[in-house]
Amino acid sequence: MKLVDILNLPTFKEAMIVAGNKGIENSVQSVNLMDAPDIIHYLNKEQLLLTTAYSIKNSPNALIKLVEQMARQGCAGLGLKTKRYIDEIPEEVIKLANQLNFPIIEIPLNYSLGEMLNEALGCILKRRTHELDYALSVHREFTDIVISGGGFLNIIESLASIIKVPVILLNYRLDVMAYSNDIDKEAFFDVYWHIHEKVHHEDLDTYKVLTLPRQDSDTEYNEFSIYPIITTNQQKGYIIIFGSALSNEYPFTLAVEQAANVISFEFMKLHAIEQHSRRLKNEFFTDLVEGSIASEEEIINRGKTYHLDKSHQYICITSKIDEISELYVEKYPLKSEKEIGNLRDRIYEVIESMLSKQFDNVILFTKGDLFIILLGFDFYDDLIEKTVFEAITDVQHDLFEGNATSLSFGISNYTERLKDIPTTFQEAVDALRSGYRENKRRFIKTYRIKELTEIFKTIPSQKLKEFYKTSLKDLAYPADKEKEDLIQTLTVYLNNNCQISETSKKLFVHRNTVIYRVKKCEDILGIDLKGEDETLRLRIALFIGSLFPVQLGVASTT
Repeated sequence: MKLVDILNLPTFKEAMIVAGNKGIENSVQSVNLMDAPDIIHYLNKEQLLLTTAYSIKNSPNALIKLVEQMARQGCAGLGLKTKRYIDEIPEEVIKLANQLNFPIIEIPLNYSLGEMLNEALGCILKRRTHELDYALSVHREFTDIVISGGGFLNIIESLASIIKVPVILLNYRLDVMAYSNDIDKEAFFDVYWHIHEKVHHEDLDTYKVLTLPRQDSDTEYNEFSIYPIITTNQQKGYIIIFGSALSNEYPFTLAVEQAANVISFEFMKLHAIEQHSRRLKNEFFTDLVEGSIASEEEIINRGKTYHLDKSHQYICITSKIDEISELYVEKYPLKSEKEIGNLRDRIYEVIESMLSKQFDNVILFTKGDLFIILLGFDFYDDLIEKTVFEAITDVQHDLFEGNATSLSFGISNYTERLKDIPTTFQEAVDALRSGYRENKRRFIKTYRIKELTEIFKTIPSQKLKEFYKTSLKDLAYPADKEKEDLIQTLTVYLNNNCQISETSKKLFVHRNTVIYRVKKCEDILGIDLKGEDETLRLRIALFIGSLFPVQLGVASTT
């Protein structure tokens, strides 16, 4: 209830605001009647105080202090009864109240403060009762929609009819989930970038209403408000309200709050269903990429649910969150398993949303800490390969800019048979592993060594092992941290064309450290790393080590 409503009550009809007129729209949640000297300790925010000023009648400065304290505490106003203990309200008090926009009401002597208190409290109680009935009615209406099987669209339509303004529901990525029939789509997209900017630059983790004036456009949506929808401390969407005529009225905000509550439960229900579906999907495709499904017929039958098509050519893409440096941990700390889980859900949704907009056959699932994507095409060629690379680049950039998350990707060759999908999976994993071995981050690496791999597979593993060991000598099987650092430095050094500065940047160490390690490698290997034959031999040995780590007894890491 507002102060102006209180002043319109019969017992307040002769009371006058003598200062702080700009605060006449202040909200009044309760009314107090007190003359205690320490009255400020008993007052609450949005409370109207009625007093005879008895306790401060002989202390003019005490009234000034009381006005300052009440304004600071967010009280609704002060009603002073004059001609009894104070003849008039001091000029300095009026001046201060005007500066603070704090309403002071002069109450005539013939008024009963008790009657005024009772009438004001009765009016507030009546209003509260009406609001409670309204809230229950609105909540029941939205709940009935959900129980009867209605979704987001039905809820948004109902909300729009209640508050009589257009409404749109967006998810956390600002994709349109539902909108009311009376929305002007062109006008909405004209102001969409304002919504995008506000969401990404304002702290909307807690419930608040933001009104965004639009004075630079002729659109009919000059003002609109954003209502964040929160579920289990994770923001999941926004209700966008167009028009401001009713935005300050309590029934308006109450209806939106009730709709937001119901929508939040719908989000949680959908999330639970999605998680269950993902588990089933992950189980099937994990069996598939691990080669655990015996026949192609079984793959086809079980894969129908996920639109796996034997007539398509498939490529596999694996992705993983890069290791987070100390700078990342300081700036974006991941404090719990729940937060990590929420982050992985966000990544999953971003990948799925962005790729599904560009490709018809997208299958996304997870295996351990890997995100795995199968893309199916009628015919895979160089042009499509370029398109895939660009799409993955966009996903990588979007996740880094929007979620401060660094991901790397490995892309396989294509296969024409569903039974060969395990091979494409291994190729994608190998490409990802290869990038990490080169100490790269936020990379996209394509598997380009199929032919070379087949050649090496024709060589007996014992011969490969001998070549590997004789080429790398004591560095072949590093037994301590120092030798591990040396083999890592050697690998990065060779991959960067023996450039000290580039190696230093990639390893995040001083160039003198690189020089020292390279010299140490030369001493152990007994060669000059500037020689082309020597470096080629080492490159081949390291390449063999990355291809056949198990056969060679080399520890593999991703």
